[in-house]
Amino acid sequence: QGCTYLAFLAVLAMAGLVVRKAKCSLVSAGCNNMCASRIGSEVSIGSASWGRTARRKLTHLSGQCTHTCPTTKPHSGTRALSSATQLKEENERLRAELDRLRATVRAAPPRHESAEQPQRSFFAGARSEFTCELKFWYPDEGIPPSIPCFRLIDDLGVPVAGSEAALPTIERDDAEQIQAVMVRLSEFDKVFNEAQRQGRISFYMTSRGEEACSVGSAAALSSADWLLPQYRELGAAMWRGFSFSDVANQLASNSLDPAQGRQLPLHIGSKEKRFMYVKSTLGTQCPHAAGVAFAAKLRGKDEVALTYFGEGCASEGDVPSALNIAAVHGCRTIFFCRNNGYAISTKVTDQYVSDGVAPRGLAFGMPVIRVDGNDILAVYAATKQARKLVMAEGRPAFVEAMTYRIGAHSTSDDDSKYRTQQSPEAGWTSERAYWEARSPIIRFGRYLQAKGWYSVRKEEELRKAARREAIDVLNTAERVGKPDFEEL
Repeated sequence: QGCTYLAFLAVLAMAGLVVRKAKCSLVSAGCNNMCASRIGSEVSIGSASWGRTARRKLTHLSGQCTHTCPTTKPHSGTRALSSATQLKEENERLRAELDRLRATVRAAPPRHESAEQPQRSFFAGARSEFTCELKFWYPDEGIPPSIPCFRLIDDLGVPVAGSEAALPTIERDDAEQIQAVMVRLSEFDKVFNEAQRQGRISFYMTSRGEEACSVGSAAALSSADWLLPQYRELGAAMWRGFSFSDVANQLASNSLDPAQGRQLPLHIGSKEKRFMYVKSTLGTQCPHAAGVAFAAKLRGKDEVALTYFGEGCASEGDVPSALNIAAVHGCRTIFFCRNNGYAISTKVTDQYVSDGVAPRGLAFGMPVIRVDGNDILAVYAATKQARKLVMAEGRPAFVEAMTYRIGAHSTSDDDSKYRTQQSPEAGWTSERAYWEARSPIIRFGRYLQAKGWYSVRKEEELRKAARREAIDVLNTAERVGKPDFEEL
């Protein structure tokens, strides 16, 4: 259907669009006031009203034009039609093409229940088609030129048409907890990002826009499974039971920090929570995850290891080594790649020209899936299915979550120097504004609200309480003494 609308736009653009000469005194293909030019300017593929607008304007095109177009002056730079015969032939050809497109649009089933969403993703990492089929692609089967992007709810939080079979069954309490963790994480990020700017902590990295990747994947696993994070998985840590106070003490590097100030801020971990410590050496968590999963396999444990890394980290040598180790030794490892479009300041276009990162998993002989990383239901379903797969088949799996990093890389980064300002779709002031409107918290919140499980008032209360708690634990952590000198 997306191709249909692209073809529609192409037709509108051809020859400046010639329309009914009975009402329009069209003299050249460059007329700016003709009916069809107005139609073309109002249709924007991918905008919030693209499907509805296109259908309405197709109908309008067959109606009567109510104005007269001015005659184009000679030598004005526009291409004049040489004869009335050519004009008539052009009109007939375009009218026939538009009739064909109109029939195609009417016959095509709506892709979404809310039929106002783009059919192709606008993620920088891979512009692939959306699908609601929960399918892992295997190396020995026919792979499409671009691996589809699995999603279950659209940008408005409405389940996509045909998603019923793949929608995970999540009890109300669990769904509310998932949303609460994302909202609380958002407020914690705000407070401690501000605290760094005030000089109260030395460093911080937010999870803005990527909350669903960490929370959704962690929620889909067993508490016995191991998580090996990169550095933007605070949501997964909170799901595993890390409190605001636990994280604040680590950020303050005080004597209550289990690492006693030896780790960079946000480099948290807990053996009891099966959450391995964050490492500053990018990529090293991936071979560790292969080793953890291999150990569980040797010990006969019903456990898997999930490791997180970004598309930038995927360029580190440790990652392909880990993929190969896990595949060769049948390690039950889930490689979860957060493709957020930026490796600090490096855009994906400066890293690779392939179809995202997922094909690298295929190259090492493991099944892969690409998922809308801003759709927490899709992330949850894909991760849960990945766990079933690795346990049943005794092999690793690869999940590429397409998302967007709304915040700066860290407090040491000025993203205004490199971030793309232009929105991927018309109607938005910037790339950041476009993705902020599609954040996981907003989308899942709308989904829950439609079920009667959530409300604006409830979110306001959650945010106020979380902000108060974050400020309180920050103040408390600052008052705790530093580790003893002997700890060095």
